[in-house]
Amino acid sequence: MGGDKIKRILFKGDKIIWAVFFIICAISWVEVFSATAREGYKQGSYWLPIIKHSVFLLAGMVVVWFMHNMKVTWIRKLTLVIYWVGVAGLIWAQFDTSSKINDSARWISIMGMTFQPMELAKMGLVMVTALIMTQHQDEEGTDRFALKRIILYCALPVLLILKENLSTAVILLLTIYFMMFVGRLPGKQLLTILGTAIIGCIIGISAIMLTPDSMSKYDIGNKVVTWKYRIKEAFKPPVPPEEYEITDRNRQRTHANFAVASSNIIGCGPGNSVHRKDLTHAYSDFIYAIIIEELGLAGGFLVLMLYLTILYRCGKIAKKCDEPYPAYLVMGVGMIITMQALLHMFISTGSFVTGQPLPLISLGGTSVLINCLYIGMILSISRYARKASLRNAEAKEKGNSITTLETESETKTETITIQNI
Repeated sequence: MGGDKIKRILFKGDKIIWAVFFIICAISWVEVFSATAREGYKQGSYWLPIIKHSVFLLAGMVVVWFMHNMKVTWIRKLTLVIYWVGVAGLIWAQFDTSSKINDSARWISIMGMTFQPMELAKMGLVMVTALIMTQHQDEEGTDRFALKRIILYCALPVLLILKENLSTAVILLLTIYFMMFVGRLPGKQLLTILGTAIIGCIIGISAIMLTPDSMSKYDIGNKVVTWKYRIKEAFKPPVPPEEYEITDRNRQRTHANFAVASSNIIGCGPGNSVHRKDLTHAYSDFIYAIIIEELGLAGGFLVLMLYLTILYRCGKIAKKCDEPYPAYLVMGVGMIITMQALLHMFISTGSFVTGQPLPLISLGGTSVLINCLYIGMILSISRYARKASLRNAEAKEKGNSITTLETESETKTETITIQNI
């Protein structure tokens, strides 16, 4: 009984989410330790990278525990605070030249530590979208005035994120669109958004493909030329093996494909990766390729199912909520985690390259902590949803009891009337 009581105190909320979280953390610890062998060699100690990652994982577990004890009402109150802090961080990153890496303004420096405000801004946008749709509810769902406010809040942060990371901006916009679909935004508006997005993509891709390579000497021009190259590479016809040439531009993608192709059902075993030494970012952008190489197709499938389970459980939790804000928020959080995971898997096993870490598994301080905040939110909302479900069940039972008493009273009255007659 003591053990059950401790579990109820420490691990509240959806038990399946807790199980998935701990399994993902375990996979992360093993695979990051293996994938950082190259970095450990450079630093003179194989233990330094994994010690750093272990500290972030432990800190993340504390974040999950703290967040899952927070009431949904408090999370709602923090929505605008998180949003504005995220936006301020994005603006700060544009001027913090000391923290730029590869001419990319994705980091800010705080007390000697680097932090990615983009991750916090993504969270703030998901939360503020859920809040706006909650404030614009009518009998048919979300009213037509919500869209203007969502666009107003999204415009600046999305543009700043787009400037630094196209794939992150796409994931974020798809998540927000999914939330508006779940929130039953008017169908005409949803179709207008979709049509505008398609036209925008056609114009944007055309502009990228027409950009001259000479623009690479400028900051934004270099990013556009990089996008141009990646689009060309993604749609190139297959090259015969004897004609294939490994260059600096395709080295990462090529060795990631080698890692996947050399795997089998069970893989070569943890720590036995051959291609990790050839992947500059084996511990982050290509860790799924290392997972498949070491744990095989079975391990890769397990990881895929873990992320799909998170999305599925978020849907189940949302159905039990009796208020729109927690329902929209949990679906948005589940969607952004799963979409980022699926994009990372596609990159690691496909022909396209862009920087997207695997949530909760890839090495990275900001990413780990923010994704742990997401898990904590899901668990907090699952607690709320369980209480809401119990309240609804009690209300239904009470309603049935009242109906039964009324029926019995009517029956007695009819019986007395018949006897009097």
